[in-house]
Amino acid sequence: MFVELPGGSSLMLQRIVLCSWFVLPAALMGCEPSSPSTESANTDAPNPKLSNPIPPAETTENPQPQGNAIFASLGLERFEHDFGEIWDLEKQETSFEFENKGEGPLIIEEVKASCGCTTPTLTKTTYLPGEKGTLEIAFAPKGNGRQTKTLTVRSNDPYRPVTILKISSTIKPFVKPEPLYLRYEEVGKGESKTLTLDLQCVDPNFEILDFGIRGTAARYFKVEQDSFRPNQLSVTFLGNAPWGPHYGNVFVKTRGVLPSGTPVEKEVQCTASVTVLGSIRPSDTMFRVGATAPKKPFQKQITLTADKPFSILSANITGARRDGPTMSLNFAPASGDGNVWRVQLSGDPGDYLGALSALAVIETDLPDESQLKFRIAGMVRELGK
Repeated sequence: MFVELPGGSSLMLQRIVLCSWFVLPAALMGCEPSSPSTESANTDAPNPKLSNPIPPAETTENPQPQGNAIFASLGLERFEHDFGEIWDLEKQETSFEFENKGEGPLIIEEVKASCGCTTPTLTKTTYLPGEKGTLEIAFAPKGNGRQTKTLTVRSNDPYRPVTILKISSTIKPFVKPEPLYLRYEEVGKGESKTLTLDLQCVDPNFEILDFGIRGTAARYFKVEQDSFRPNQLSVTFLGNAPWGPHYGNVFVKTRGVLPSGTPVEKEVQCTASVTVLGSIRPSDTMFRVGATAPKKPFQKQITLTADKPFSILSANITGARRDGPTMSLNFAPASGDGNVWRVQLSGDPGDYLGALSALAVIETDLPDESQLKFRIAGMVRELGK
């Protein structure tokens, strides 16, 4: 999660900063797959450099002012906030007050949260000497137990260009699904399987208002409420899915009362995952590239084994970003009898930074398993920074 920082430097301020004789580090780091946007207000004049912060220098040493340079200083009243015990029902808010205690303009170049549940908001980016500001934080509690989130603030303070703020809480869920993940593991083609989802609520008399399953694989599952145990749901994989991994999102809408007497409605979710296999059994269900650096070629391999000879007819990649890494698939038999094949993914990120996501589609000559699909997933980022 990145805070959206408005630009805010006039030509005069740019000259002052250029004459400061110190380096302004800024980092452009990868974030999680879904990054919510943050609104900003009262912006100064647009500055495109703040919208596209430059990567940090290779050195990890903090730059220091030289001679009698005029510099900014980010002064914070505190660096941590603890919300204490909170329910996972309402958004929590706090703020961090700061002041430019230096003699030059203070520029907040970037504010980045460690997860999407934390949203920072800053009304402007440039602060004159002695000027104060407020960094507003909104936190949407999720999960269970003790949690600590961080916010990374990058500025042109030469003594402390990177400042880490922390927010902590102990989250109490109103309703908790058990288990959090319904893992059917591997099942044979045409095989059905049922798992139980138990709902634990602080209100023993809570009601289930609605339930079901969402996602592209929803048609492969059925969700039913146990007539004898109303706090339990049976989630059945129907066995009608094609070869490969499938995921669904089970949702349950509930209503109950907090110990304080406050009425509550809460929706909880859990993921259902299953891998359907037939004659062909893969060494992995996806190409896991993991973290890799720009301009560093990568390779990943999956082995396909069957109980009878087969042939791979083609292997192609779909759904890749046009501006993303170049990728290709190569395949060859790994045994003389044709029962084992190797499929190799090769790629080169080039200058790309960000999530790596695509789909590998493999065609075979087996009628019941003529098309096999494997996700390609990873992240291209500057390693060690």
